[in-house]
Amino acid sequence: MMRLVIIGTRKTGTSLALVSTALKRGMPVTIISNPEDRLEEVFPPEVEIKYLPADVSIISGWIRKEYLRPEADLRITTINDVYASVAAQVNSALDLPGPDASAVTRAVSKLQQKRILTDNNIPTSGYSEFRLSDHKARGEALHRLQLPVVIKPSEGTASNGVKLCCQHSEVISHLDYLVNQKEQRPDLVPSDTVLLEEYLPGTEYCVEYFDGHYVGAMRKSKRYGTEFLERGYTSELDIDEKTLRNLIGTGARAVQAAGLDWGPVHVDCIVHNGFASIIELNPRIAGSFICDIVRDAYGFDMVEHLVDKPVSYTHLRA
Repeated sequence: MMRLVIIGTRKTGTSLALVSTALKRGMPVTIISNPEDRLEEVFPPEVEIKYLPADVSIISGWIRKEYLRPEADLRITTINDVYASVAAQVNSALDLPGPDASAVTRAVSKLQQKRILTDNNIPTSGYSEFRLSDHKARGEALHRLQLPVVIKPSEGTASNGVKLCCQHSEVISHLDYLVNQKEQRPDLVPSDTVLLEEYLPGTEYCVEYFDGHYVGAMRKSKRYGTEFLERGYTSELDIDEKTLRNLIGTGARAVQAAGLDWGPVHVDCIVHNGFASIIELNPRIAGSFICDIVRDAYGFDMVEHLVDKPVSYTHLRA
C-alpha cells in the first residue's frame, strides 16, 4: 500500500485536506515535522507523527530504516516553506519523484529568488541584503536606508518576521527582534540573512501554478497593520482582462525562470496600475483554504492532483 509522507506541515486547511484525501483513498499517512510543532489532535489518530530535525540525512536515514522499499512504497511532499528544500532533497536521495531539488533549494531563499527575478528582468521590488551577525553591514544598510521599507528574513514561512517599517526606530527594533528569534526559534527564522525591500503600493494577489501551468488566482485581504498577515482570499479579482493576463504571464515567467515546473507553486504578487510585480515564490502547495477556492472557482483540485501526480509518475516509469 502506497504511503503518503508529508515532511513539514502547518495547521492549515490544505494540511487537513491533503491528509483527508490520502486517507479516503486508503493511503496511510506519516507526518514528519519539527519537534517545536505540536501536532497532537490536529490530525486523525491513524496519522503517524514523527518529530525530527529538518535535516536531510536524519530524515532519509529514518525513512530507510522504517521502510525497506521507499522508492516503491512512499510518496513524499511538503506544505511548509521551511521544509520544502529538505523534502525535495529527501525525494532525490531516495530516488522518488518530485521537484528539482536544486531549484527548490534556490527558491526557498528569498535572496536567491530576488537574484533569479532580477537576472531575468522579471518585475520585483528593489532590495538590499545583509547578515544579522554582520554588524558593519547592518550599519551600512541602515545608513543607506530609504523609508518605508519591508524587512524580510531570507527564509521562513507564513510571513513570519516580515514587517513594514516607516521609521528608523522601527527598523532597528525589528532587526533586534529577528536576532532574538534566530536564537530562540531557528525553525521560524532559519537564516541569518535579511532583505530590506522597497515597499510596493497596490493590491496583493496569489497566483497558483501546477507543473508550470496557471490554474487560478485570488485577491488577498490583509489584516490591518504592518505585518502582512492574511485575513482571507477571494476569486473576485477586480481587475480587467489585460491586467489579469499580465499577472498570469509575470508569474509564469518567474516559475519558469526558477525551474519550478513540477507540481504546485504559490506566487505572491502586487498589482499596481495594471502591472504585476513578484513579491515571492513558494515552491509548495498553497496553504489556508486557497486550494478550495481554486477548486471551486477554477475547477482545478490541487490537492487531488498532488496526490495523483506521484502515482501517475510511477506508472509512467513502470
